[in-house]
Amino acid sequence: MLLTILACAVLVSVCFHLHFAVLKFLAGIVHHENSPVRRPMLVVLFVLFAAHLVEAALYALMLSLFDWAGLGSLSGVIDIGPGWFVDHFYFSLASYTTLGIGDIVPHGSLRLISAIEALNGLVLITWSASFTYLMMERVWGVRD
Repeated sequence: MLLTILACAVLVSVCFHLHFAVLKFLAGIVHHENSPVRRPMLVVLFVLFAAHLVEAALYALMLSLFDWAGLGSLSGVIDIGPGWFVDHFYFSLASYTTLGIGDIVPHGSLRLISAIEALNGLVLITWSASFTYLMMERVWGVRD
């Protein structure tokens, strides 16, 4: 259980730091007066989308490692074979976005990791939405 809590703490910390770095980078692009980026809002949206995919992939990697180590498993509509990481990534995306489809169910330590992932994803997605709104206001706002 301690290993699971430590893994969750590391994942949350890494995702927060990664997301902060991405947002700081994007803010620099939007705030820069002579930015070579012609459509900054498209860059913001695509980079944030990619950041969320990377963050979900980090959770999928941890789910895979715990599954491989026998500390938990996934059951349901899964494809055991060479593409087993795909099932972990699919489940991770469903958890990260709080969609929770339910066709794959976590067992053991994967239950706690996926619950923390849902909370982490909710925070990061809403942070991205707030940031995007502020950037749209800055880029498309009324100029005095």
